[in-house]
Amino acid sequence: TSTIQNLSYYINNNTALFKSPKGQLPSEFSFLTNGWSSSFTLNNLSASGRQQLFDHGVALRLDYPSLYTDTVLAGDQDRVVESAQWFMDGYFGRYAEDVAVLDKIAEDNLTVSWITAMDTCKTWEYASGNDLVTEWGKVYLPKVAIRMNKAVSSAYPGVNFTSQHAHGALWACAYGTAVYGVGRSPWCEVFKPQEILDFEYELDLLMRGAFGYGLPTNQGPTLGSLLVSNVTTFLQGTGGQNLSLNFAHDTTIDLGLTALGLAHDEEYPATGPPSPNRNWRTSTQVPFGAQMLFKRLSCSGNETRIQLELNGANFDLSPVGCTSDYYGTCKFADFTASENVQKALNITDGDATWTSACT
Repeated sequence: TSTIQNLSYYINNNTALFKSPKGQLPSEFSFLTNGWSSSFTLNNLSASGRQQLFDHGVALRLDYPSLYTDTVLAGDQDRVVESAQWFMDGYFGRYAEDVAVLDKIAEDNLTVSWITAMDTCKTWEYASGNDLVTEWGKVYLPKVAIRMNKAVSSAYPGVNFTSQHAHGALWACAYGTAVYGVGRSPWCEVFKPQEILDFEYELDLLMRGAFGYGLPTNQGPTLGSLLVSNVTTFLQGTGGQNLSLNFAHDTTIDLGLTALGLAHDEEYPATGPPSPNRNWRTSTQVPFGAQMLFKRLSCSGNETRIQLELNGANFDLSPVGCTSDYYGTCKFADFTASENVQKALNITDGDATWTSACT
């Protein structure tokens, strides 16, 4: 991101300063003597990302041998398509292109798609989340920058890490961990645990604000209704293939959760303090390589239930408006009859509800 690049520029424009510390340099900053540059790229999956998606494909084939489809859908964006391709190699094997079809759906403001529902909502704005990020950043980032400058002041007289630099370093920690693995980013050791948690809250505010309950005019449930409708309709089907494989975005998952009334909090203040008991958690909802699995279960007594598994963990469906069991599953009929699902099933792009939310 540009925030990381600005940090990289600052360090590389002051090579002489960072190369020759004048005093004791705290060990967590010692990597700066060798300089530091951002090597992150856009859109292409990293080695760990490629492995993760391939492994997802293998695991799904092994875990659900009775389920199968030969059609995969992906949003037509480079990293989404590449994710689908690596998954397919793991799921279908080396001849994936011969035994399965990868369909792509455009991501633009003309194509109605549950994958990128916000693109056809005229008044949707990323700023709904980004403005909250700015507000929270004014609270916590200056304190991080001050502490960083103080920590290296004797070694680097005149050093001036700004709030923006501190922000870039936090992002470098996050992306470095995702790309290279835990413990591989030198920046992570720079920060105190609470500073990492404050950064986590920033991402929560961003995603909840731009793709969740923080959106204005009921946009969150409205946009997420397309995913809910798609899933419910598929699970209600009785013929054809019994598995639907789709590759979308973290934003798609968050909007779907919002339409279902899941991960809801009554309050989510942009200026903090973050509640340690908050329900909306970006780190658990949409980590890199996130998986959202909706399952229709055939149970004893001729009972049909629905289960949501999010990133390998059961996600309690009771907030939808149905009674859940120990595993968070609900009777499928109760799920589909719930107010949230019924609302979703009765919304289509361009109808009165959609128009009210998006104009």
